Amino acid sequence: MSEMTIGTLAVASMGICVIDSFLWMWGGRSGKYKRRYIGSAIQTIGINILSVLMGVWVWQFAASIVPEIISRCKGYGGDTVMGKVIRRSVFALFSLSTGVMLAWAAGFSNGALTLLGIQALVSVASIVLGVTNPIHAAAEEVFVCITLKYFNYGYIFIL
Repeated sequence: MSEMTIGTLAVASMGICVIDSFLWMWGGRSGKYKRRYIGSAIQTIGINILSVLMGVWVWQFAASIVPEIISRCKGYGGDTVMGKVIRRSVFALFSLSTGVMLAWAAGFSNGALTLLGIQALVSVASIVLGVTNPIHAAAEEVFVCITLKYFNYGYIFIL
């Protein structure tokens, strides 16, 4: 596959993730189903279509819908600092479980483990963002989605 094709597919994955991030934010304002089911379906379908186009599809890409939906059904707000830390940590762990499923798809190779490690660091950053609330909630939701979820597409390019 040419470098131009691979780069174009990486840009397409970012476009899919932008749509997912919008649904994540919109679902935070009204209709949680947009975040939980439509967004997770868009992400999972995107990963599967792109992996088929790359010729690297494995069943774990399809199965990643399960941890993805579970992660999106976990609340991550709270009224106290400890409540925020706990809820954000649970959310981050479930979100990271999608990365584990995708790392498994990539055979837990060095590249997959590196990407998973970066996802773990981003998960910690999302906990800090959620606890300190330095930016408006609507923008923060977009940043959380795009940072936590865009790495999921990286596993396609490891195989």
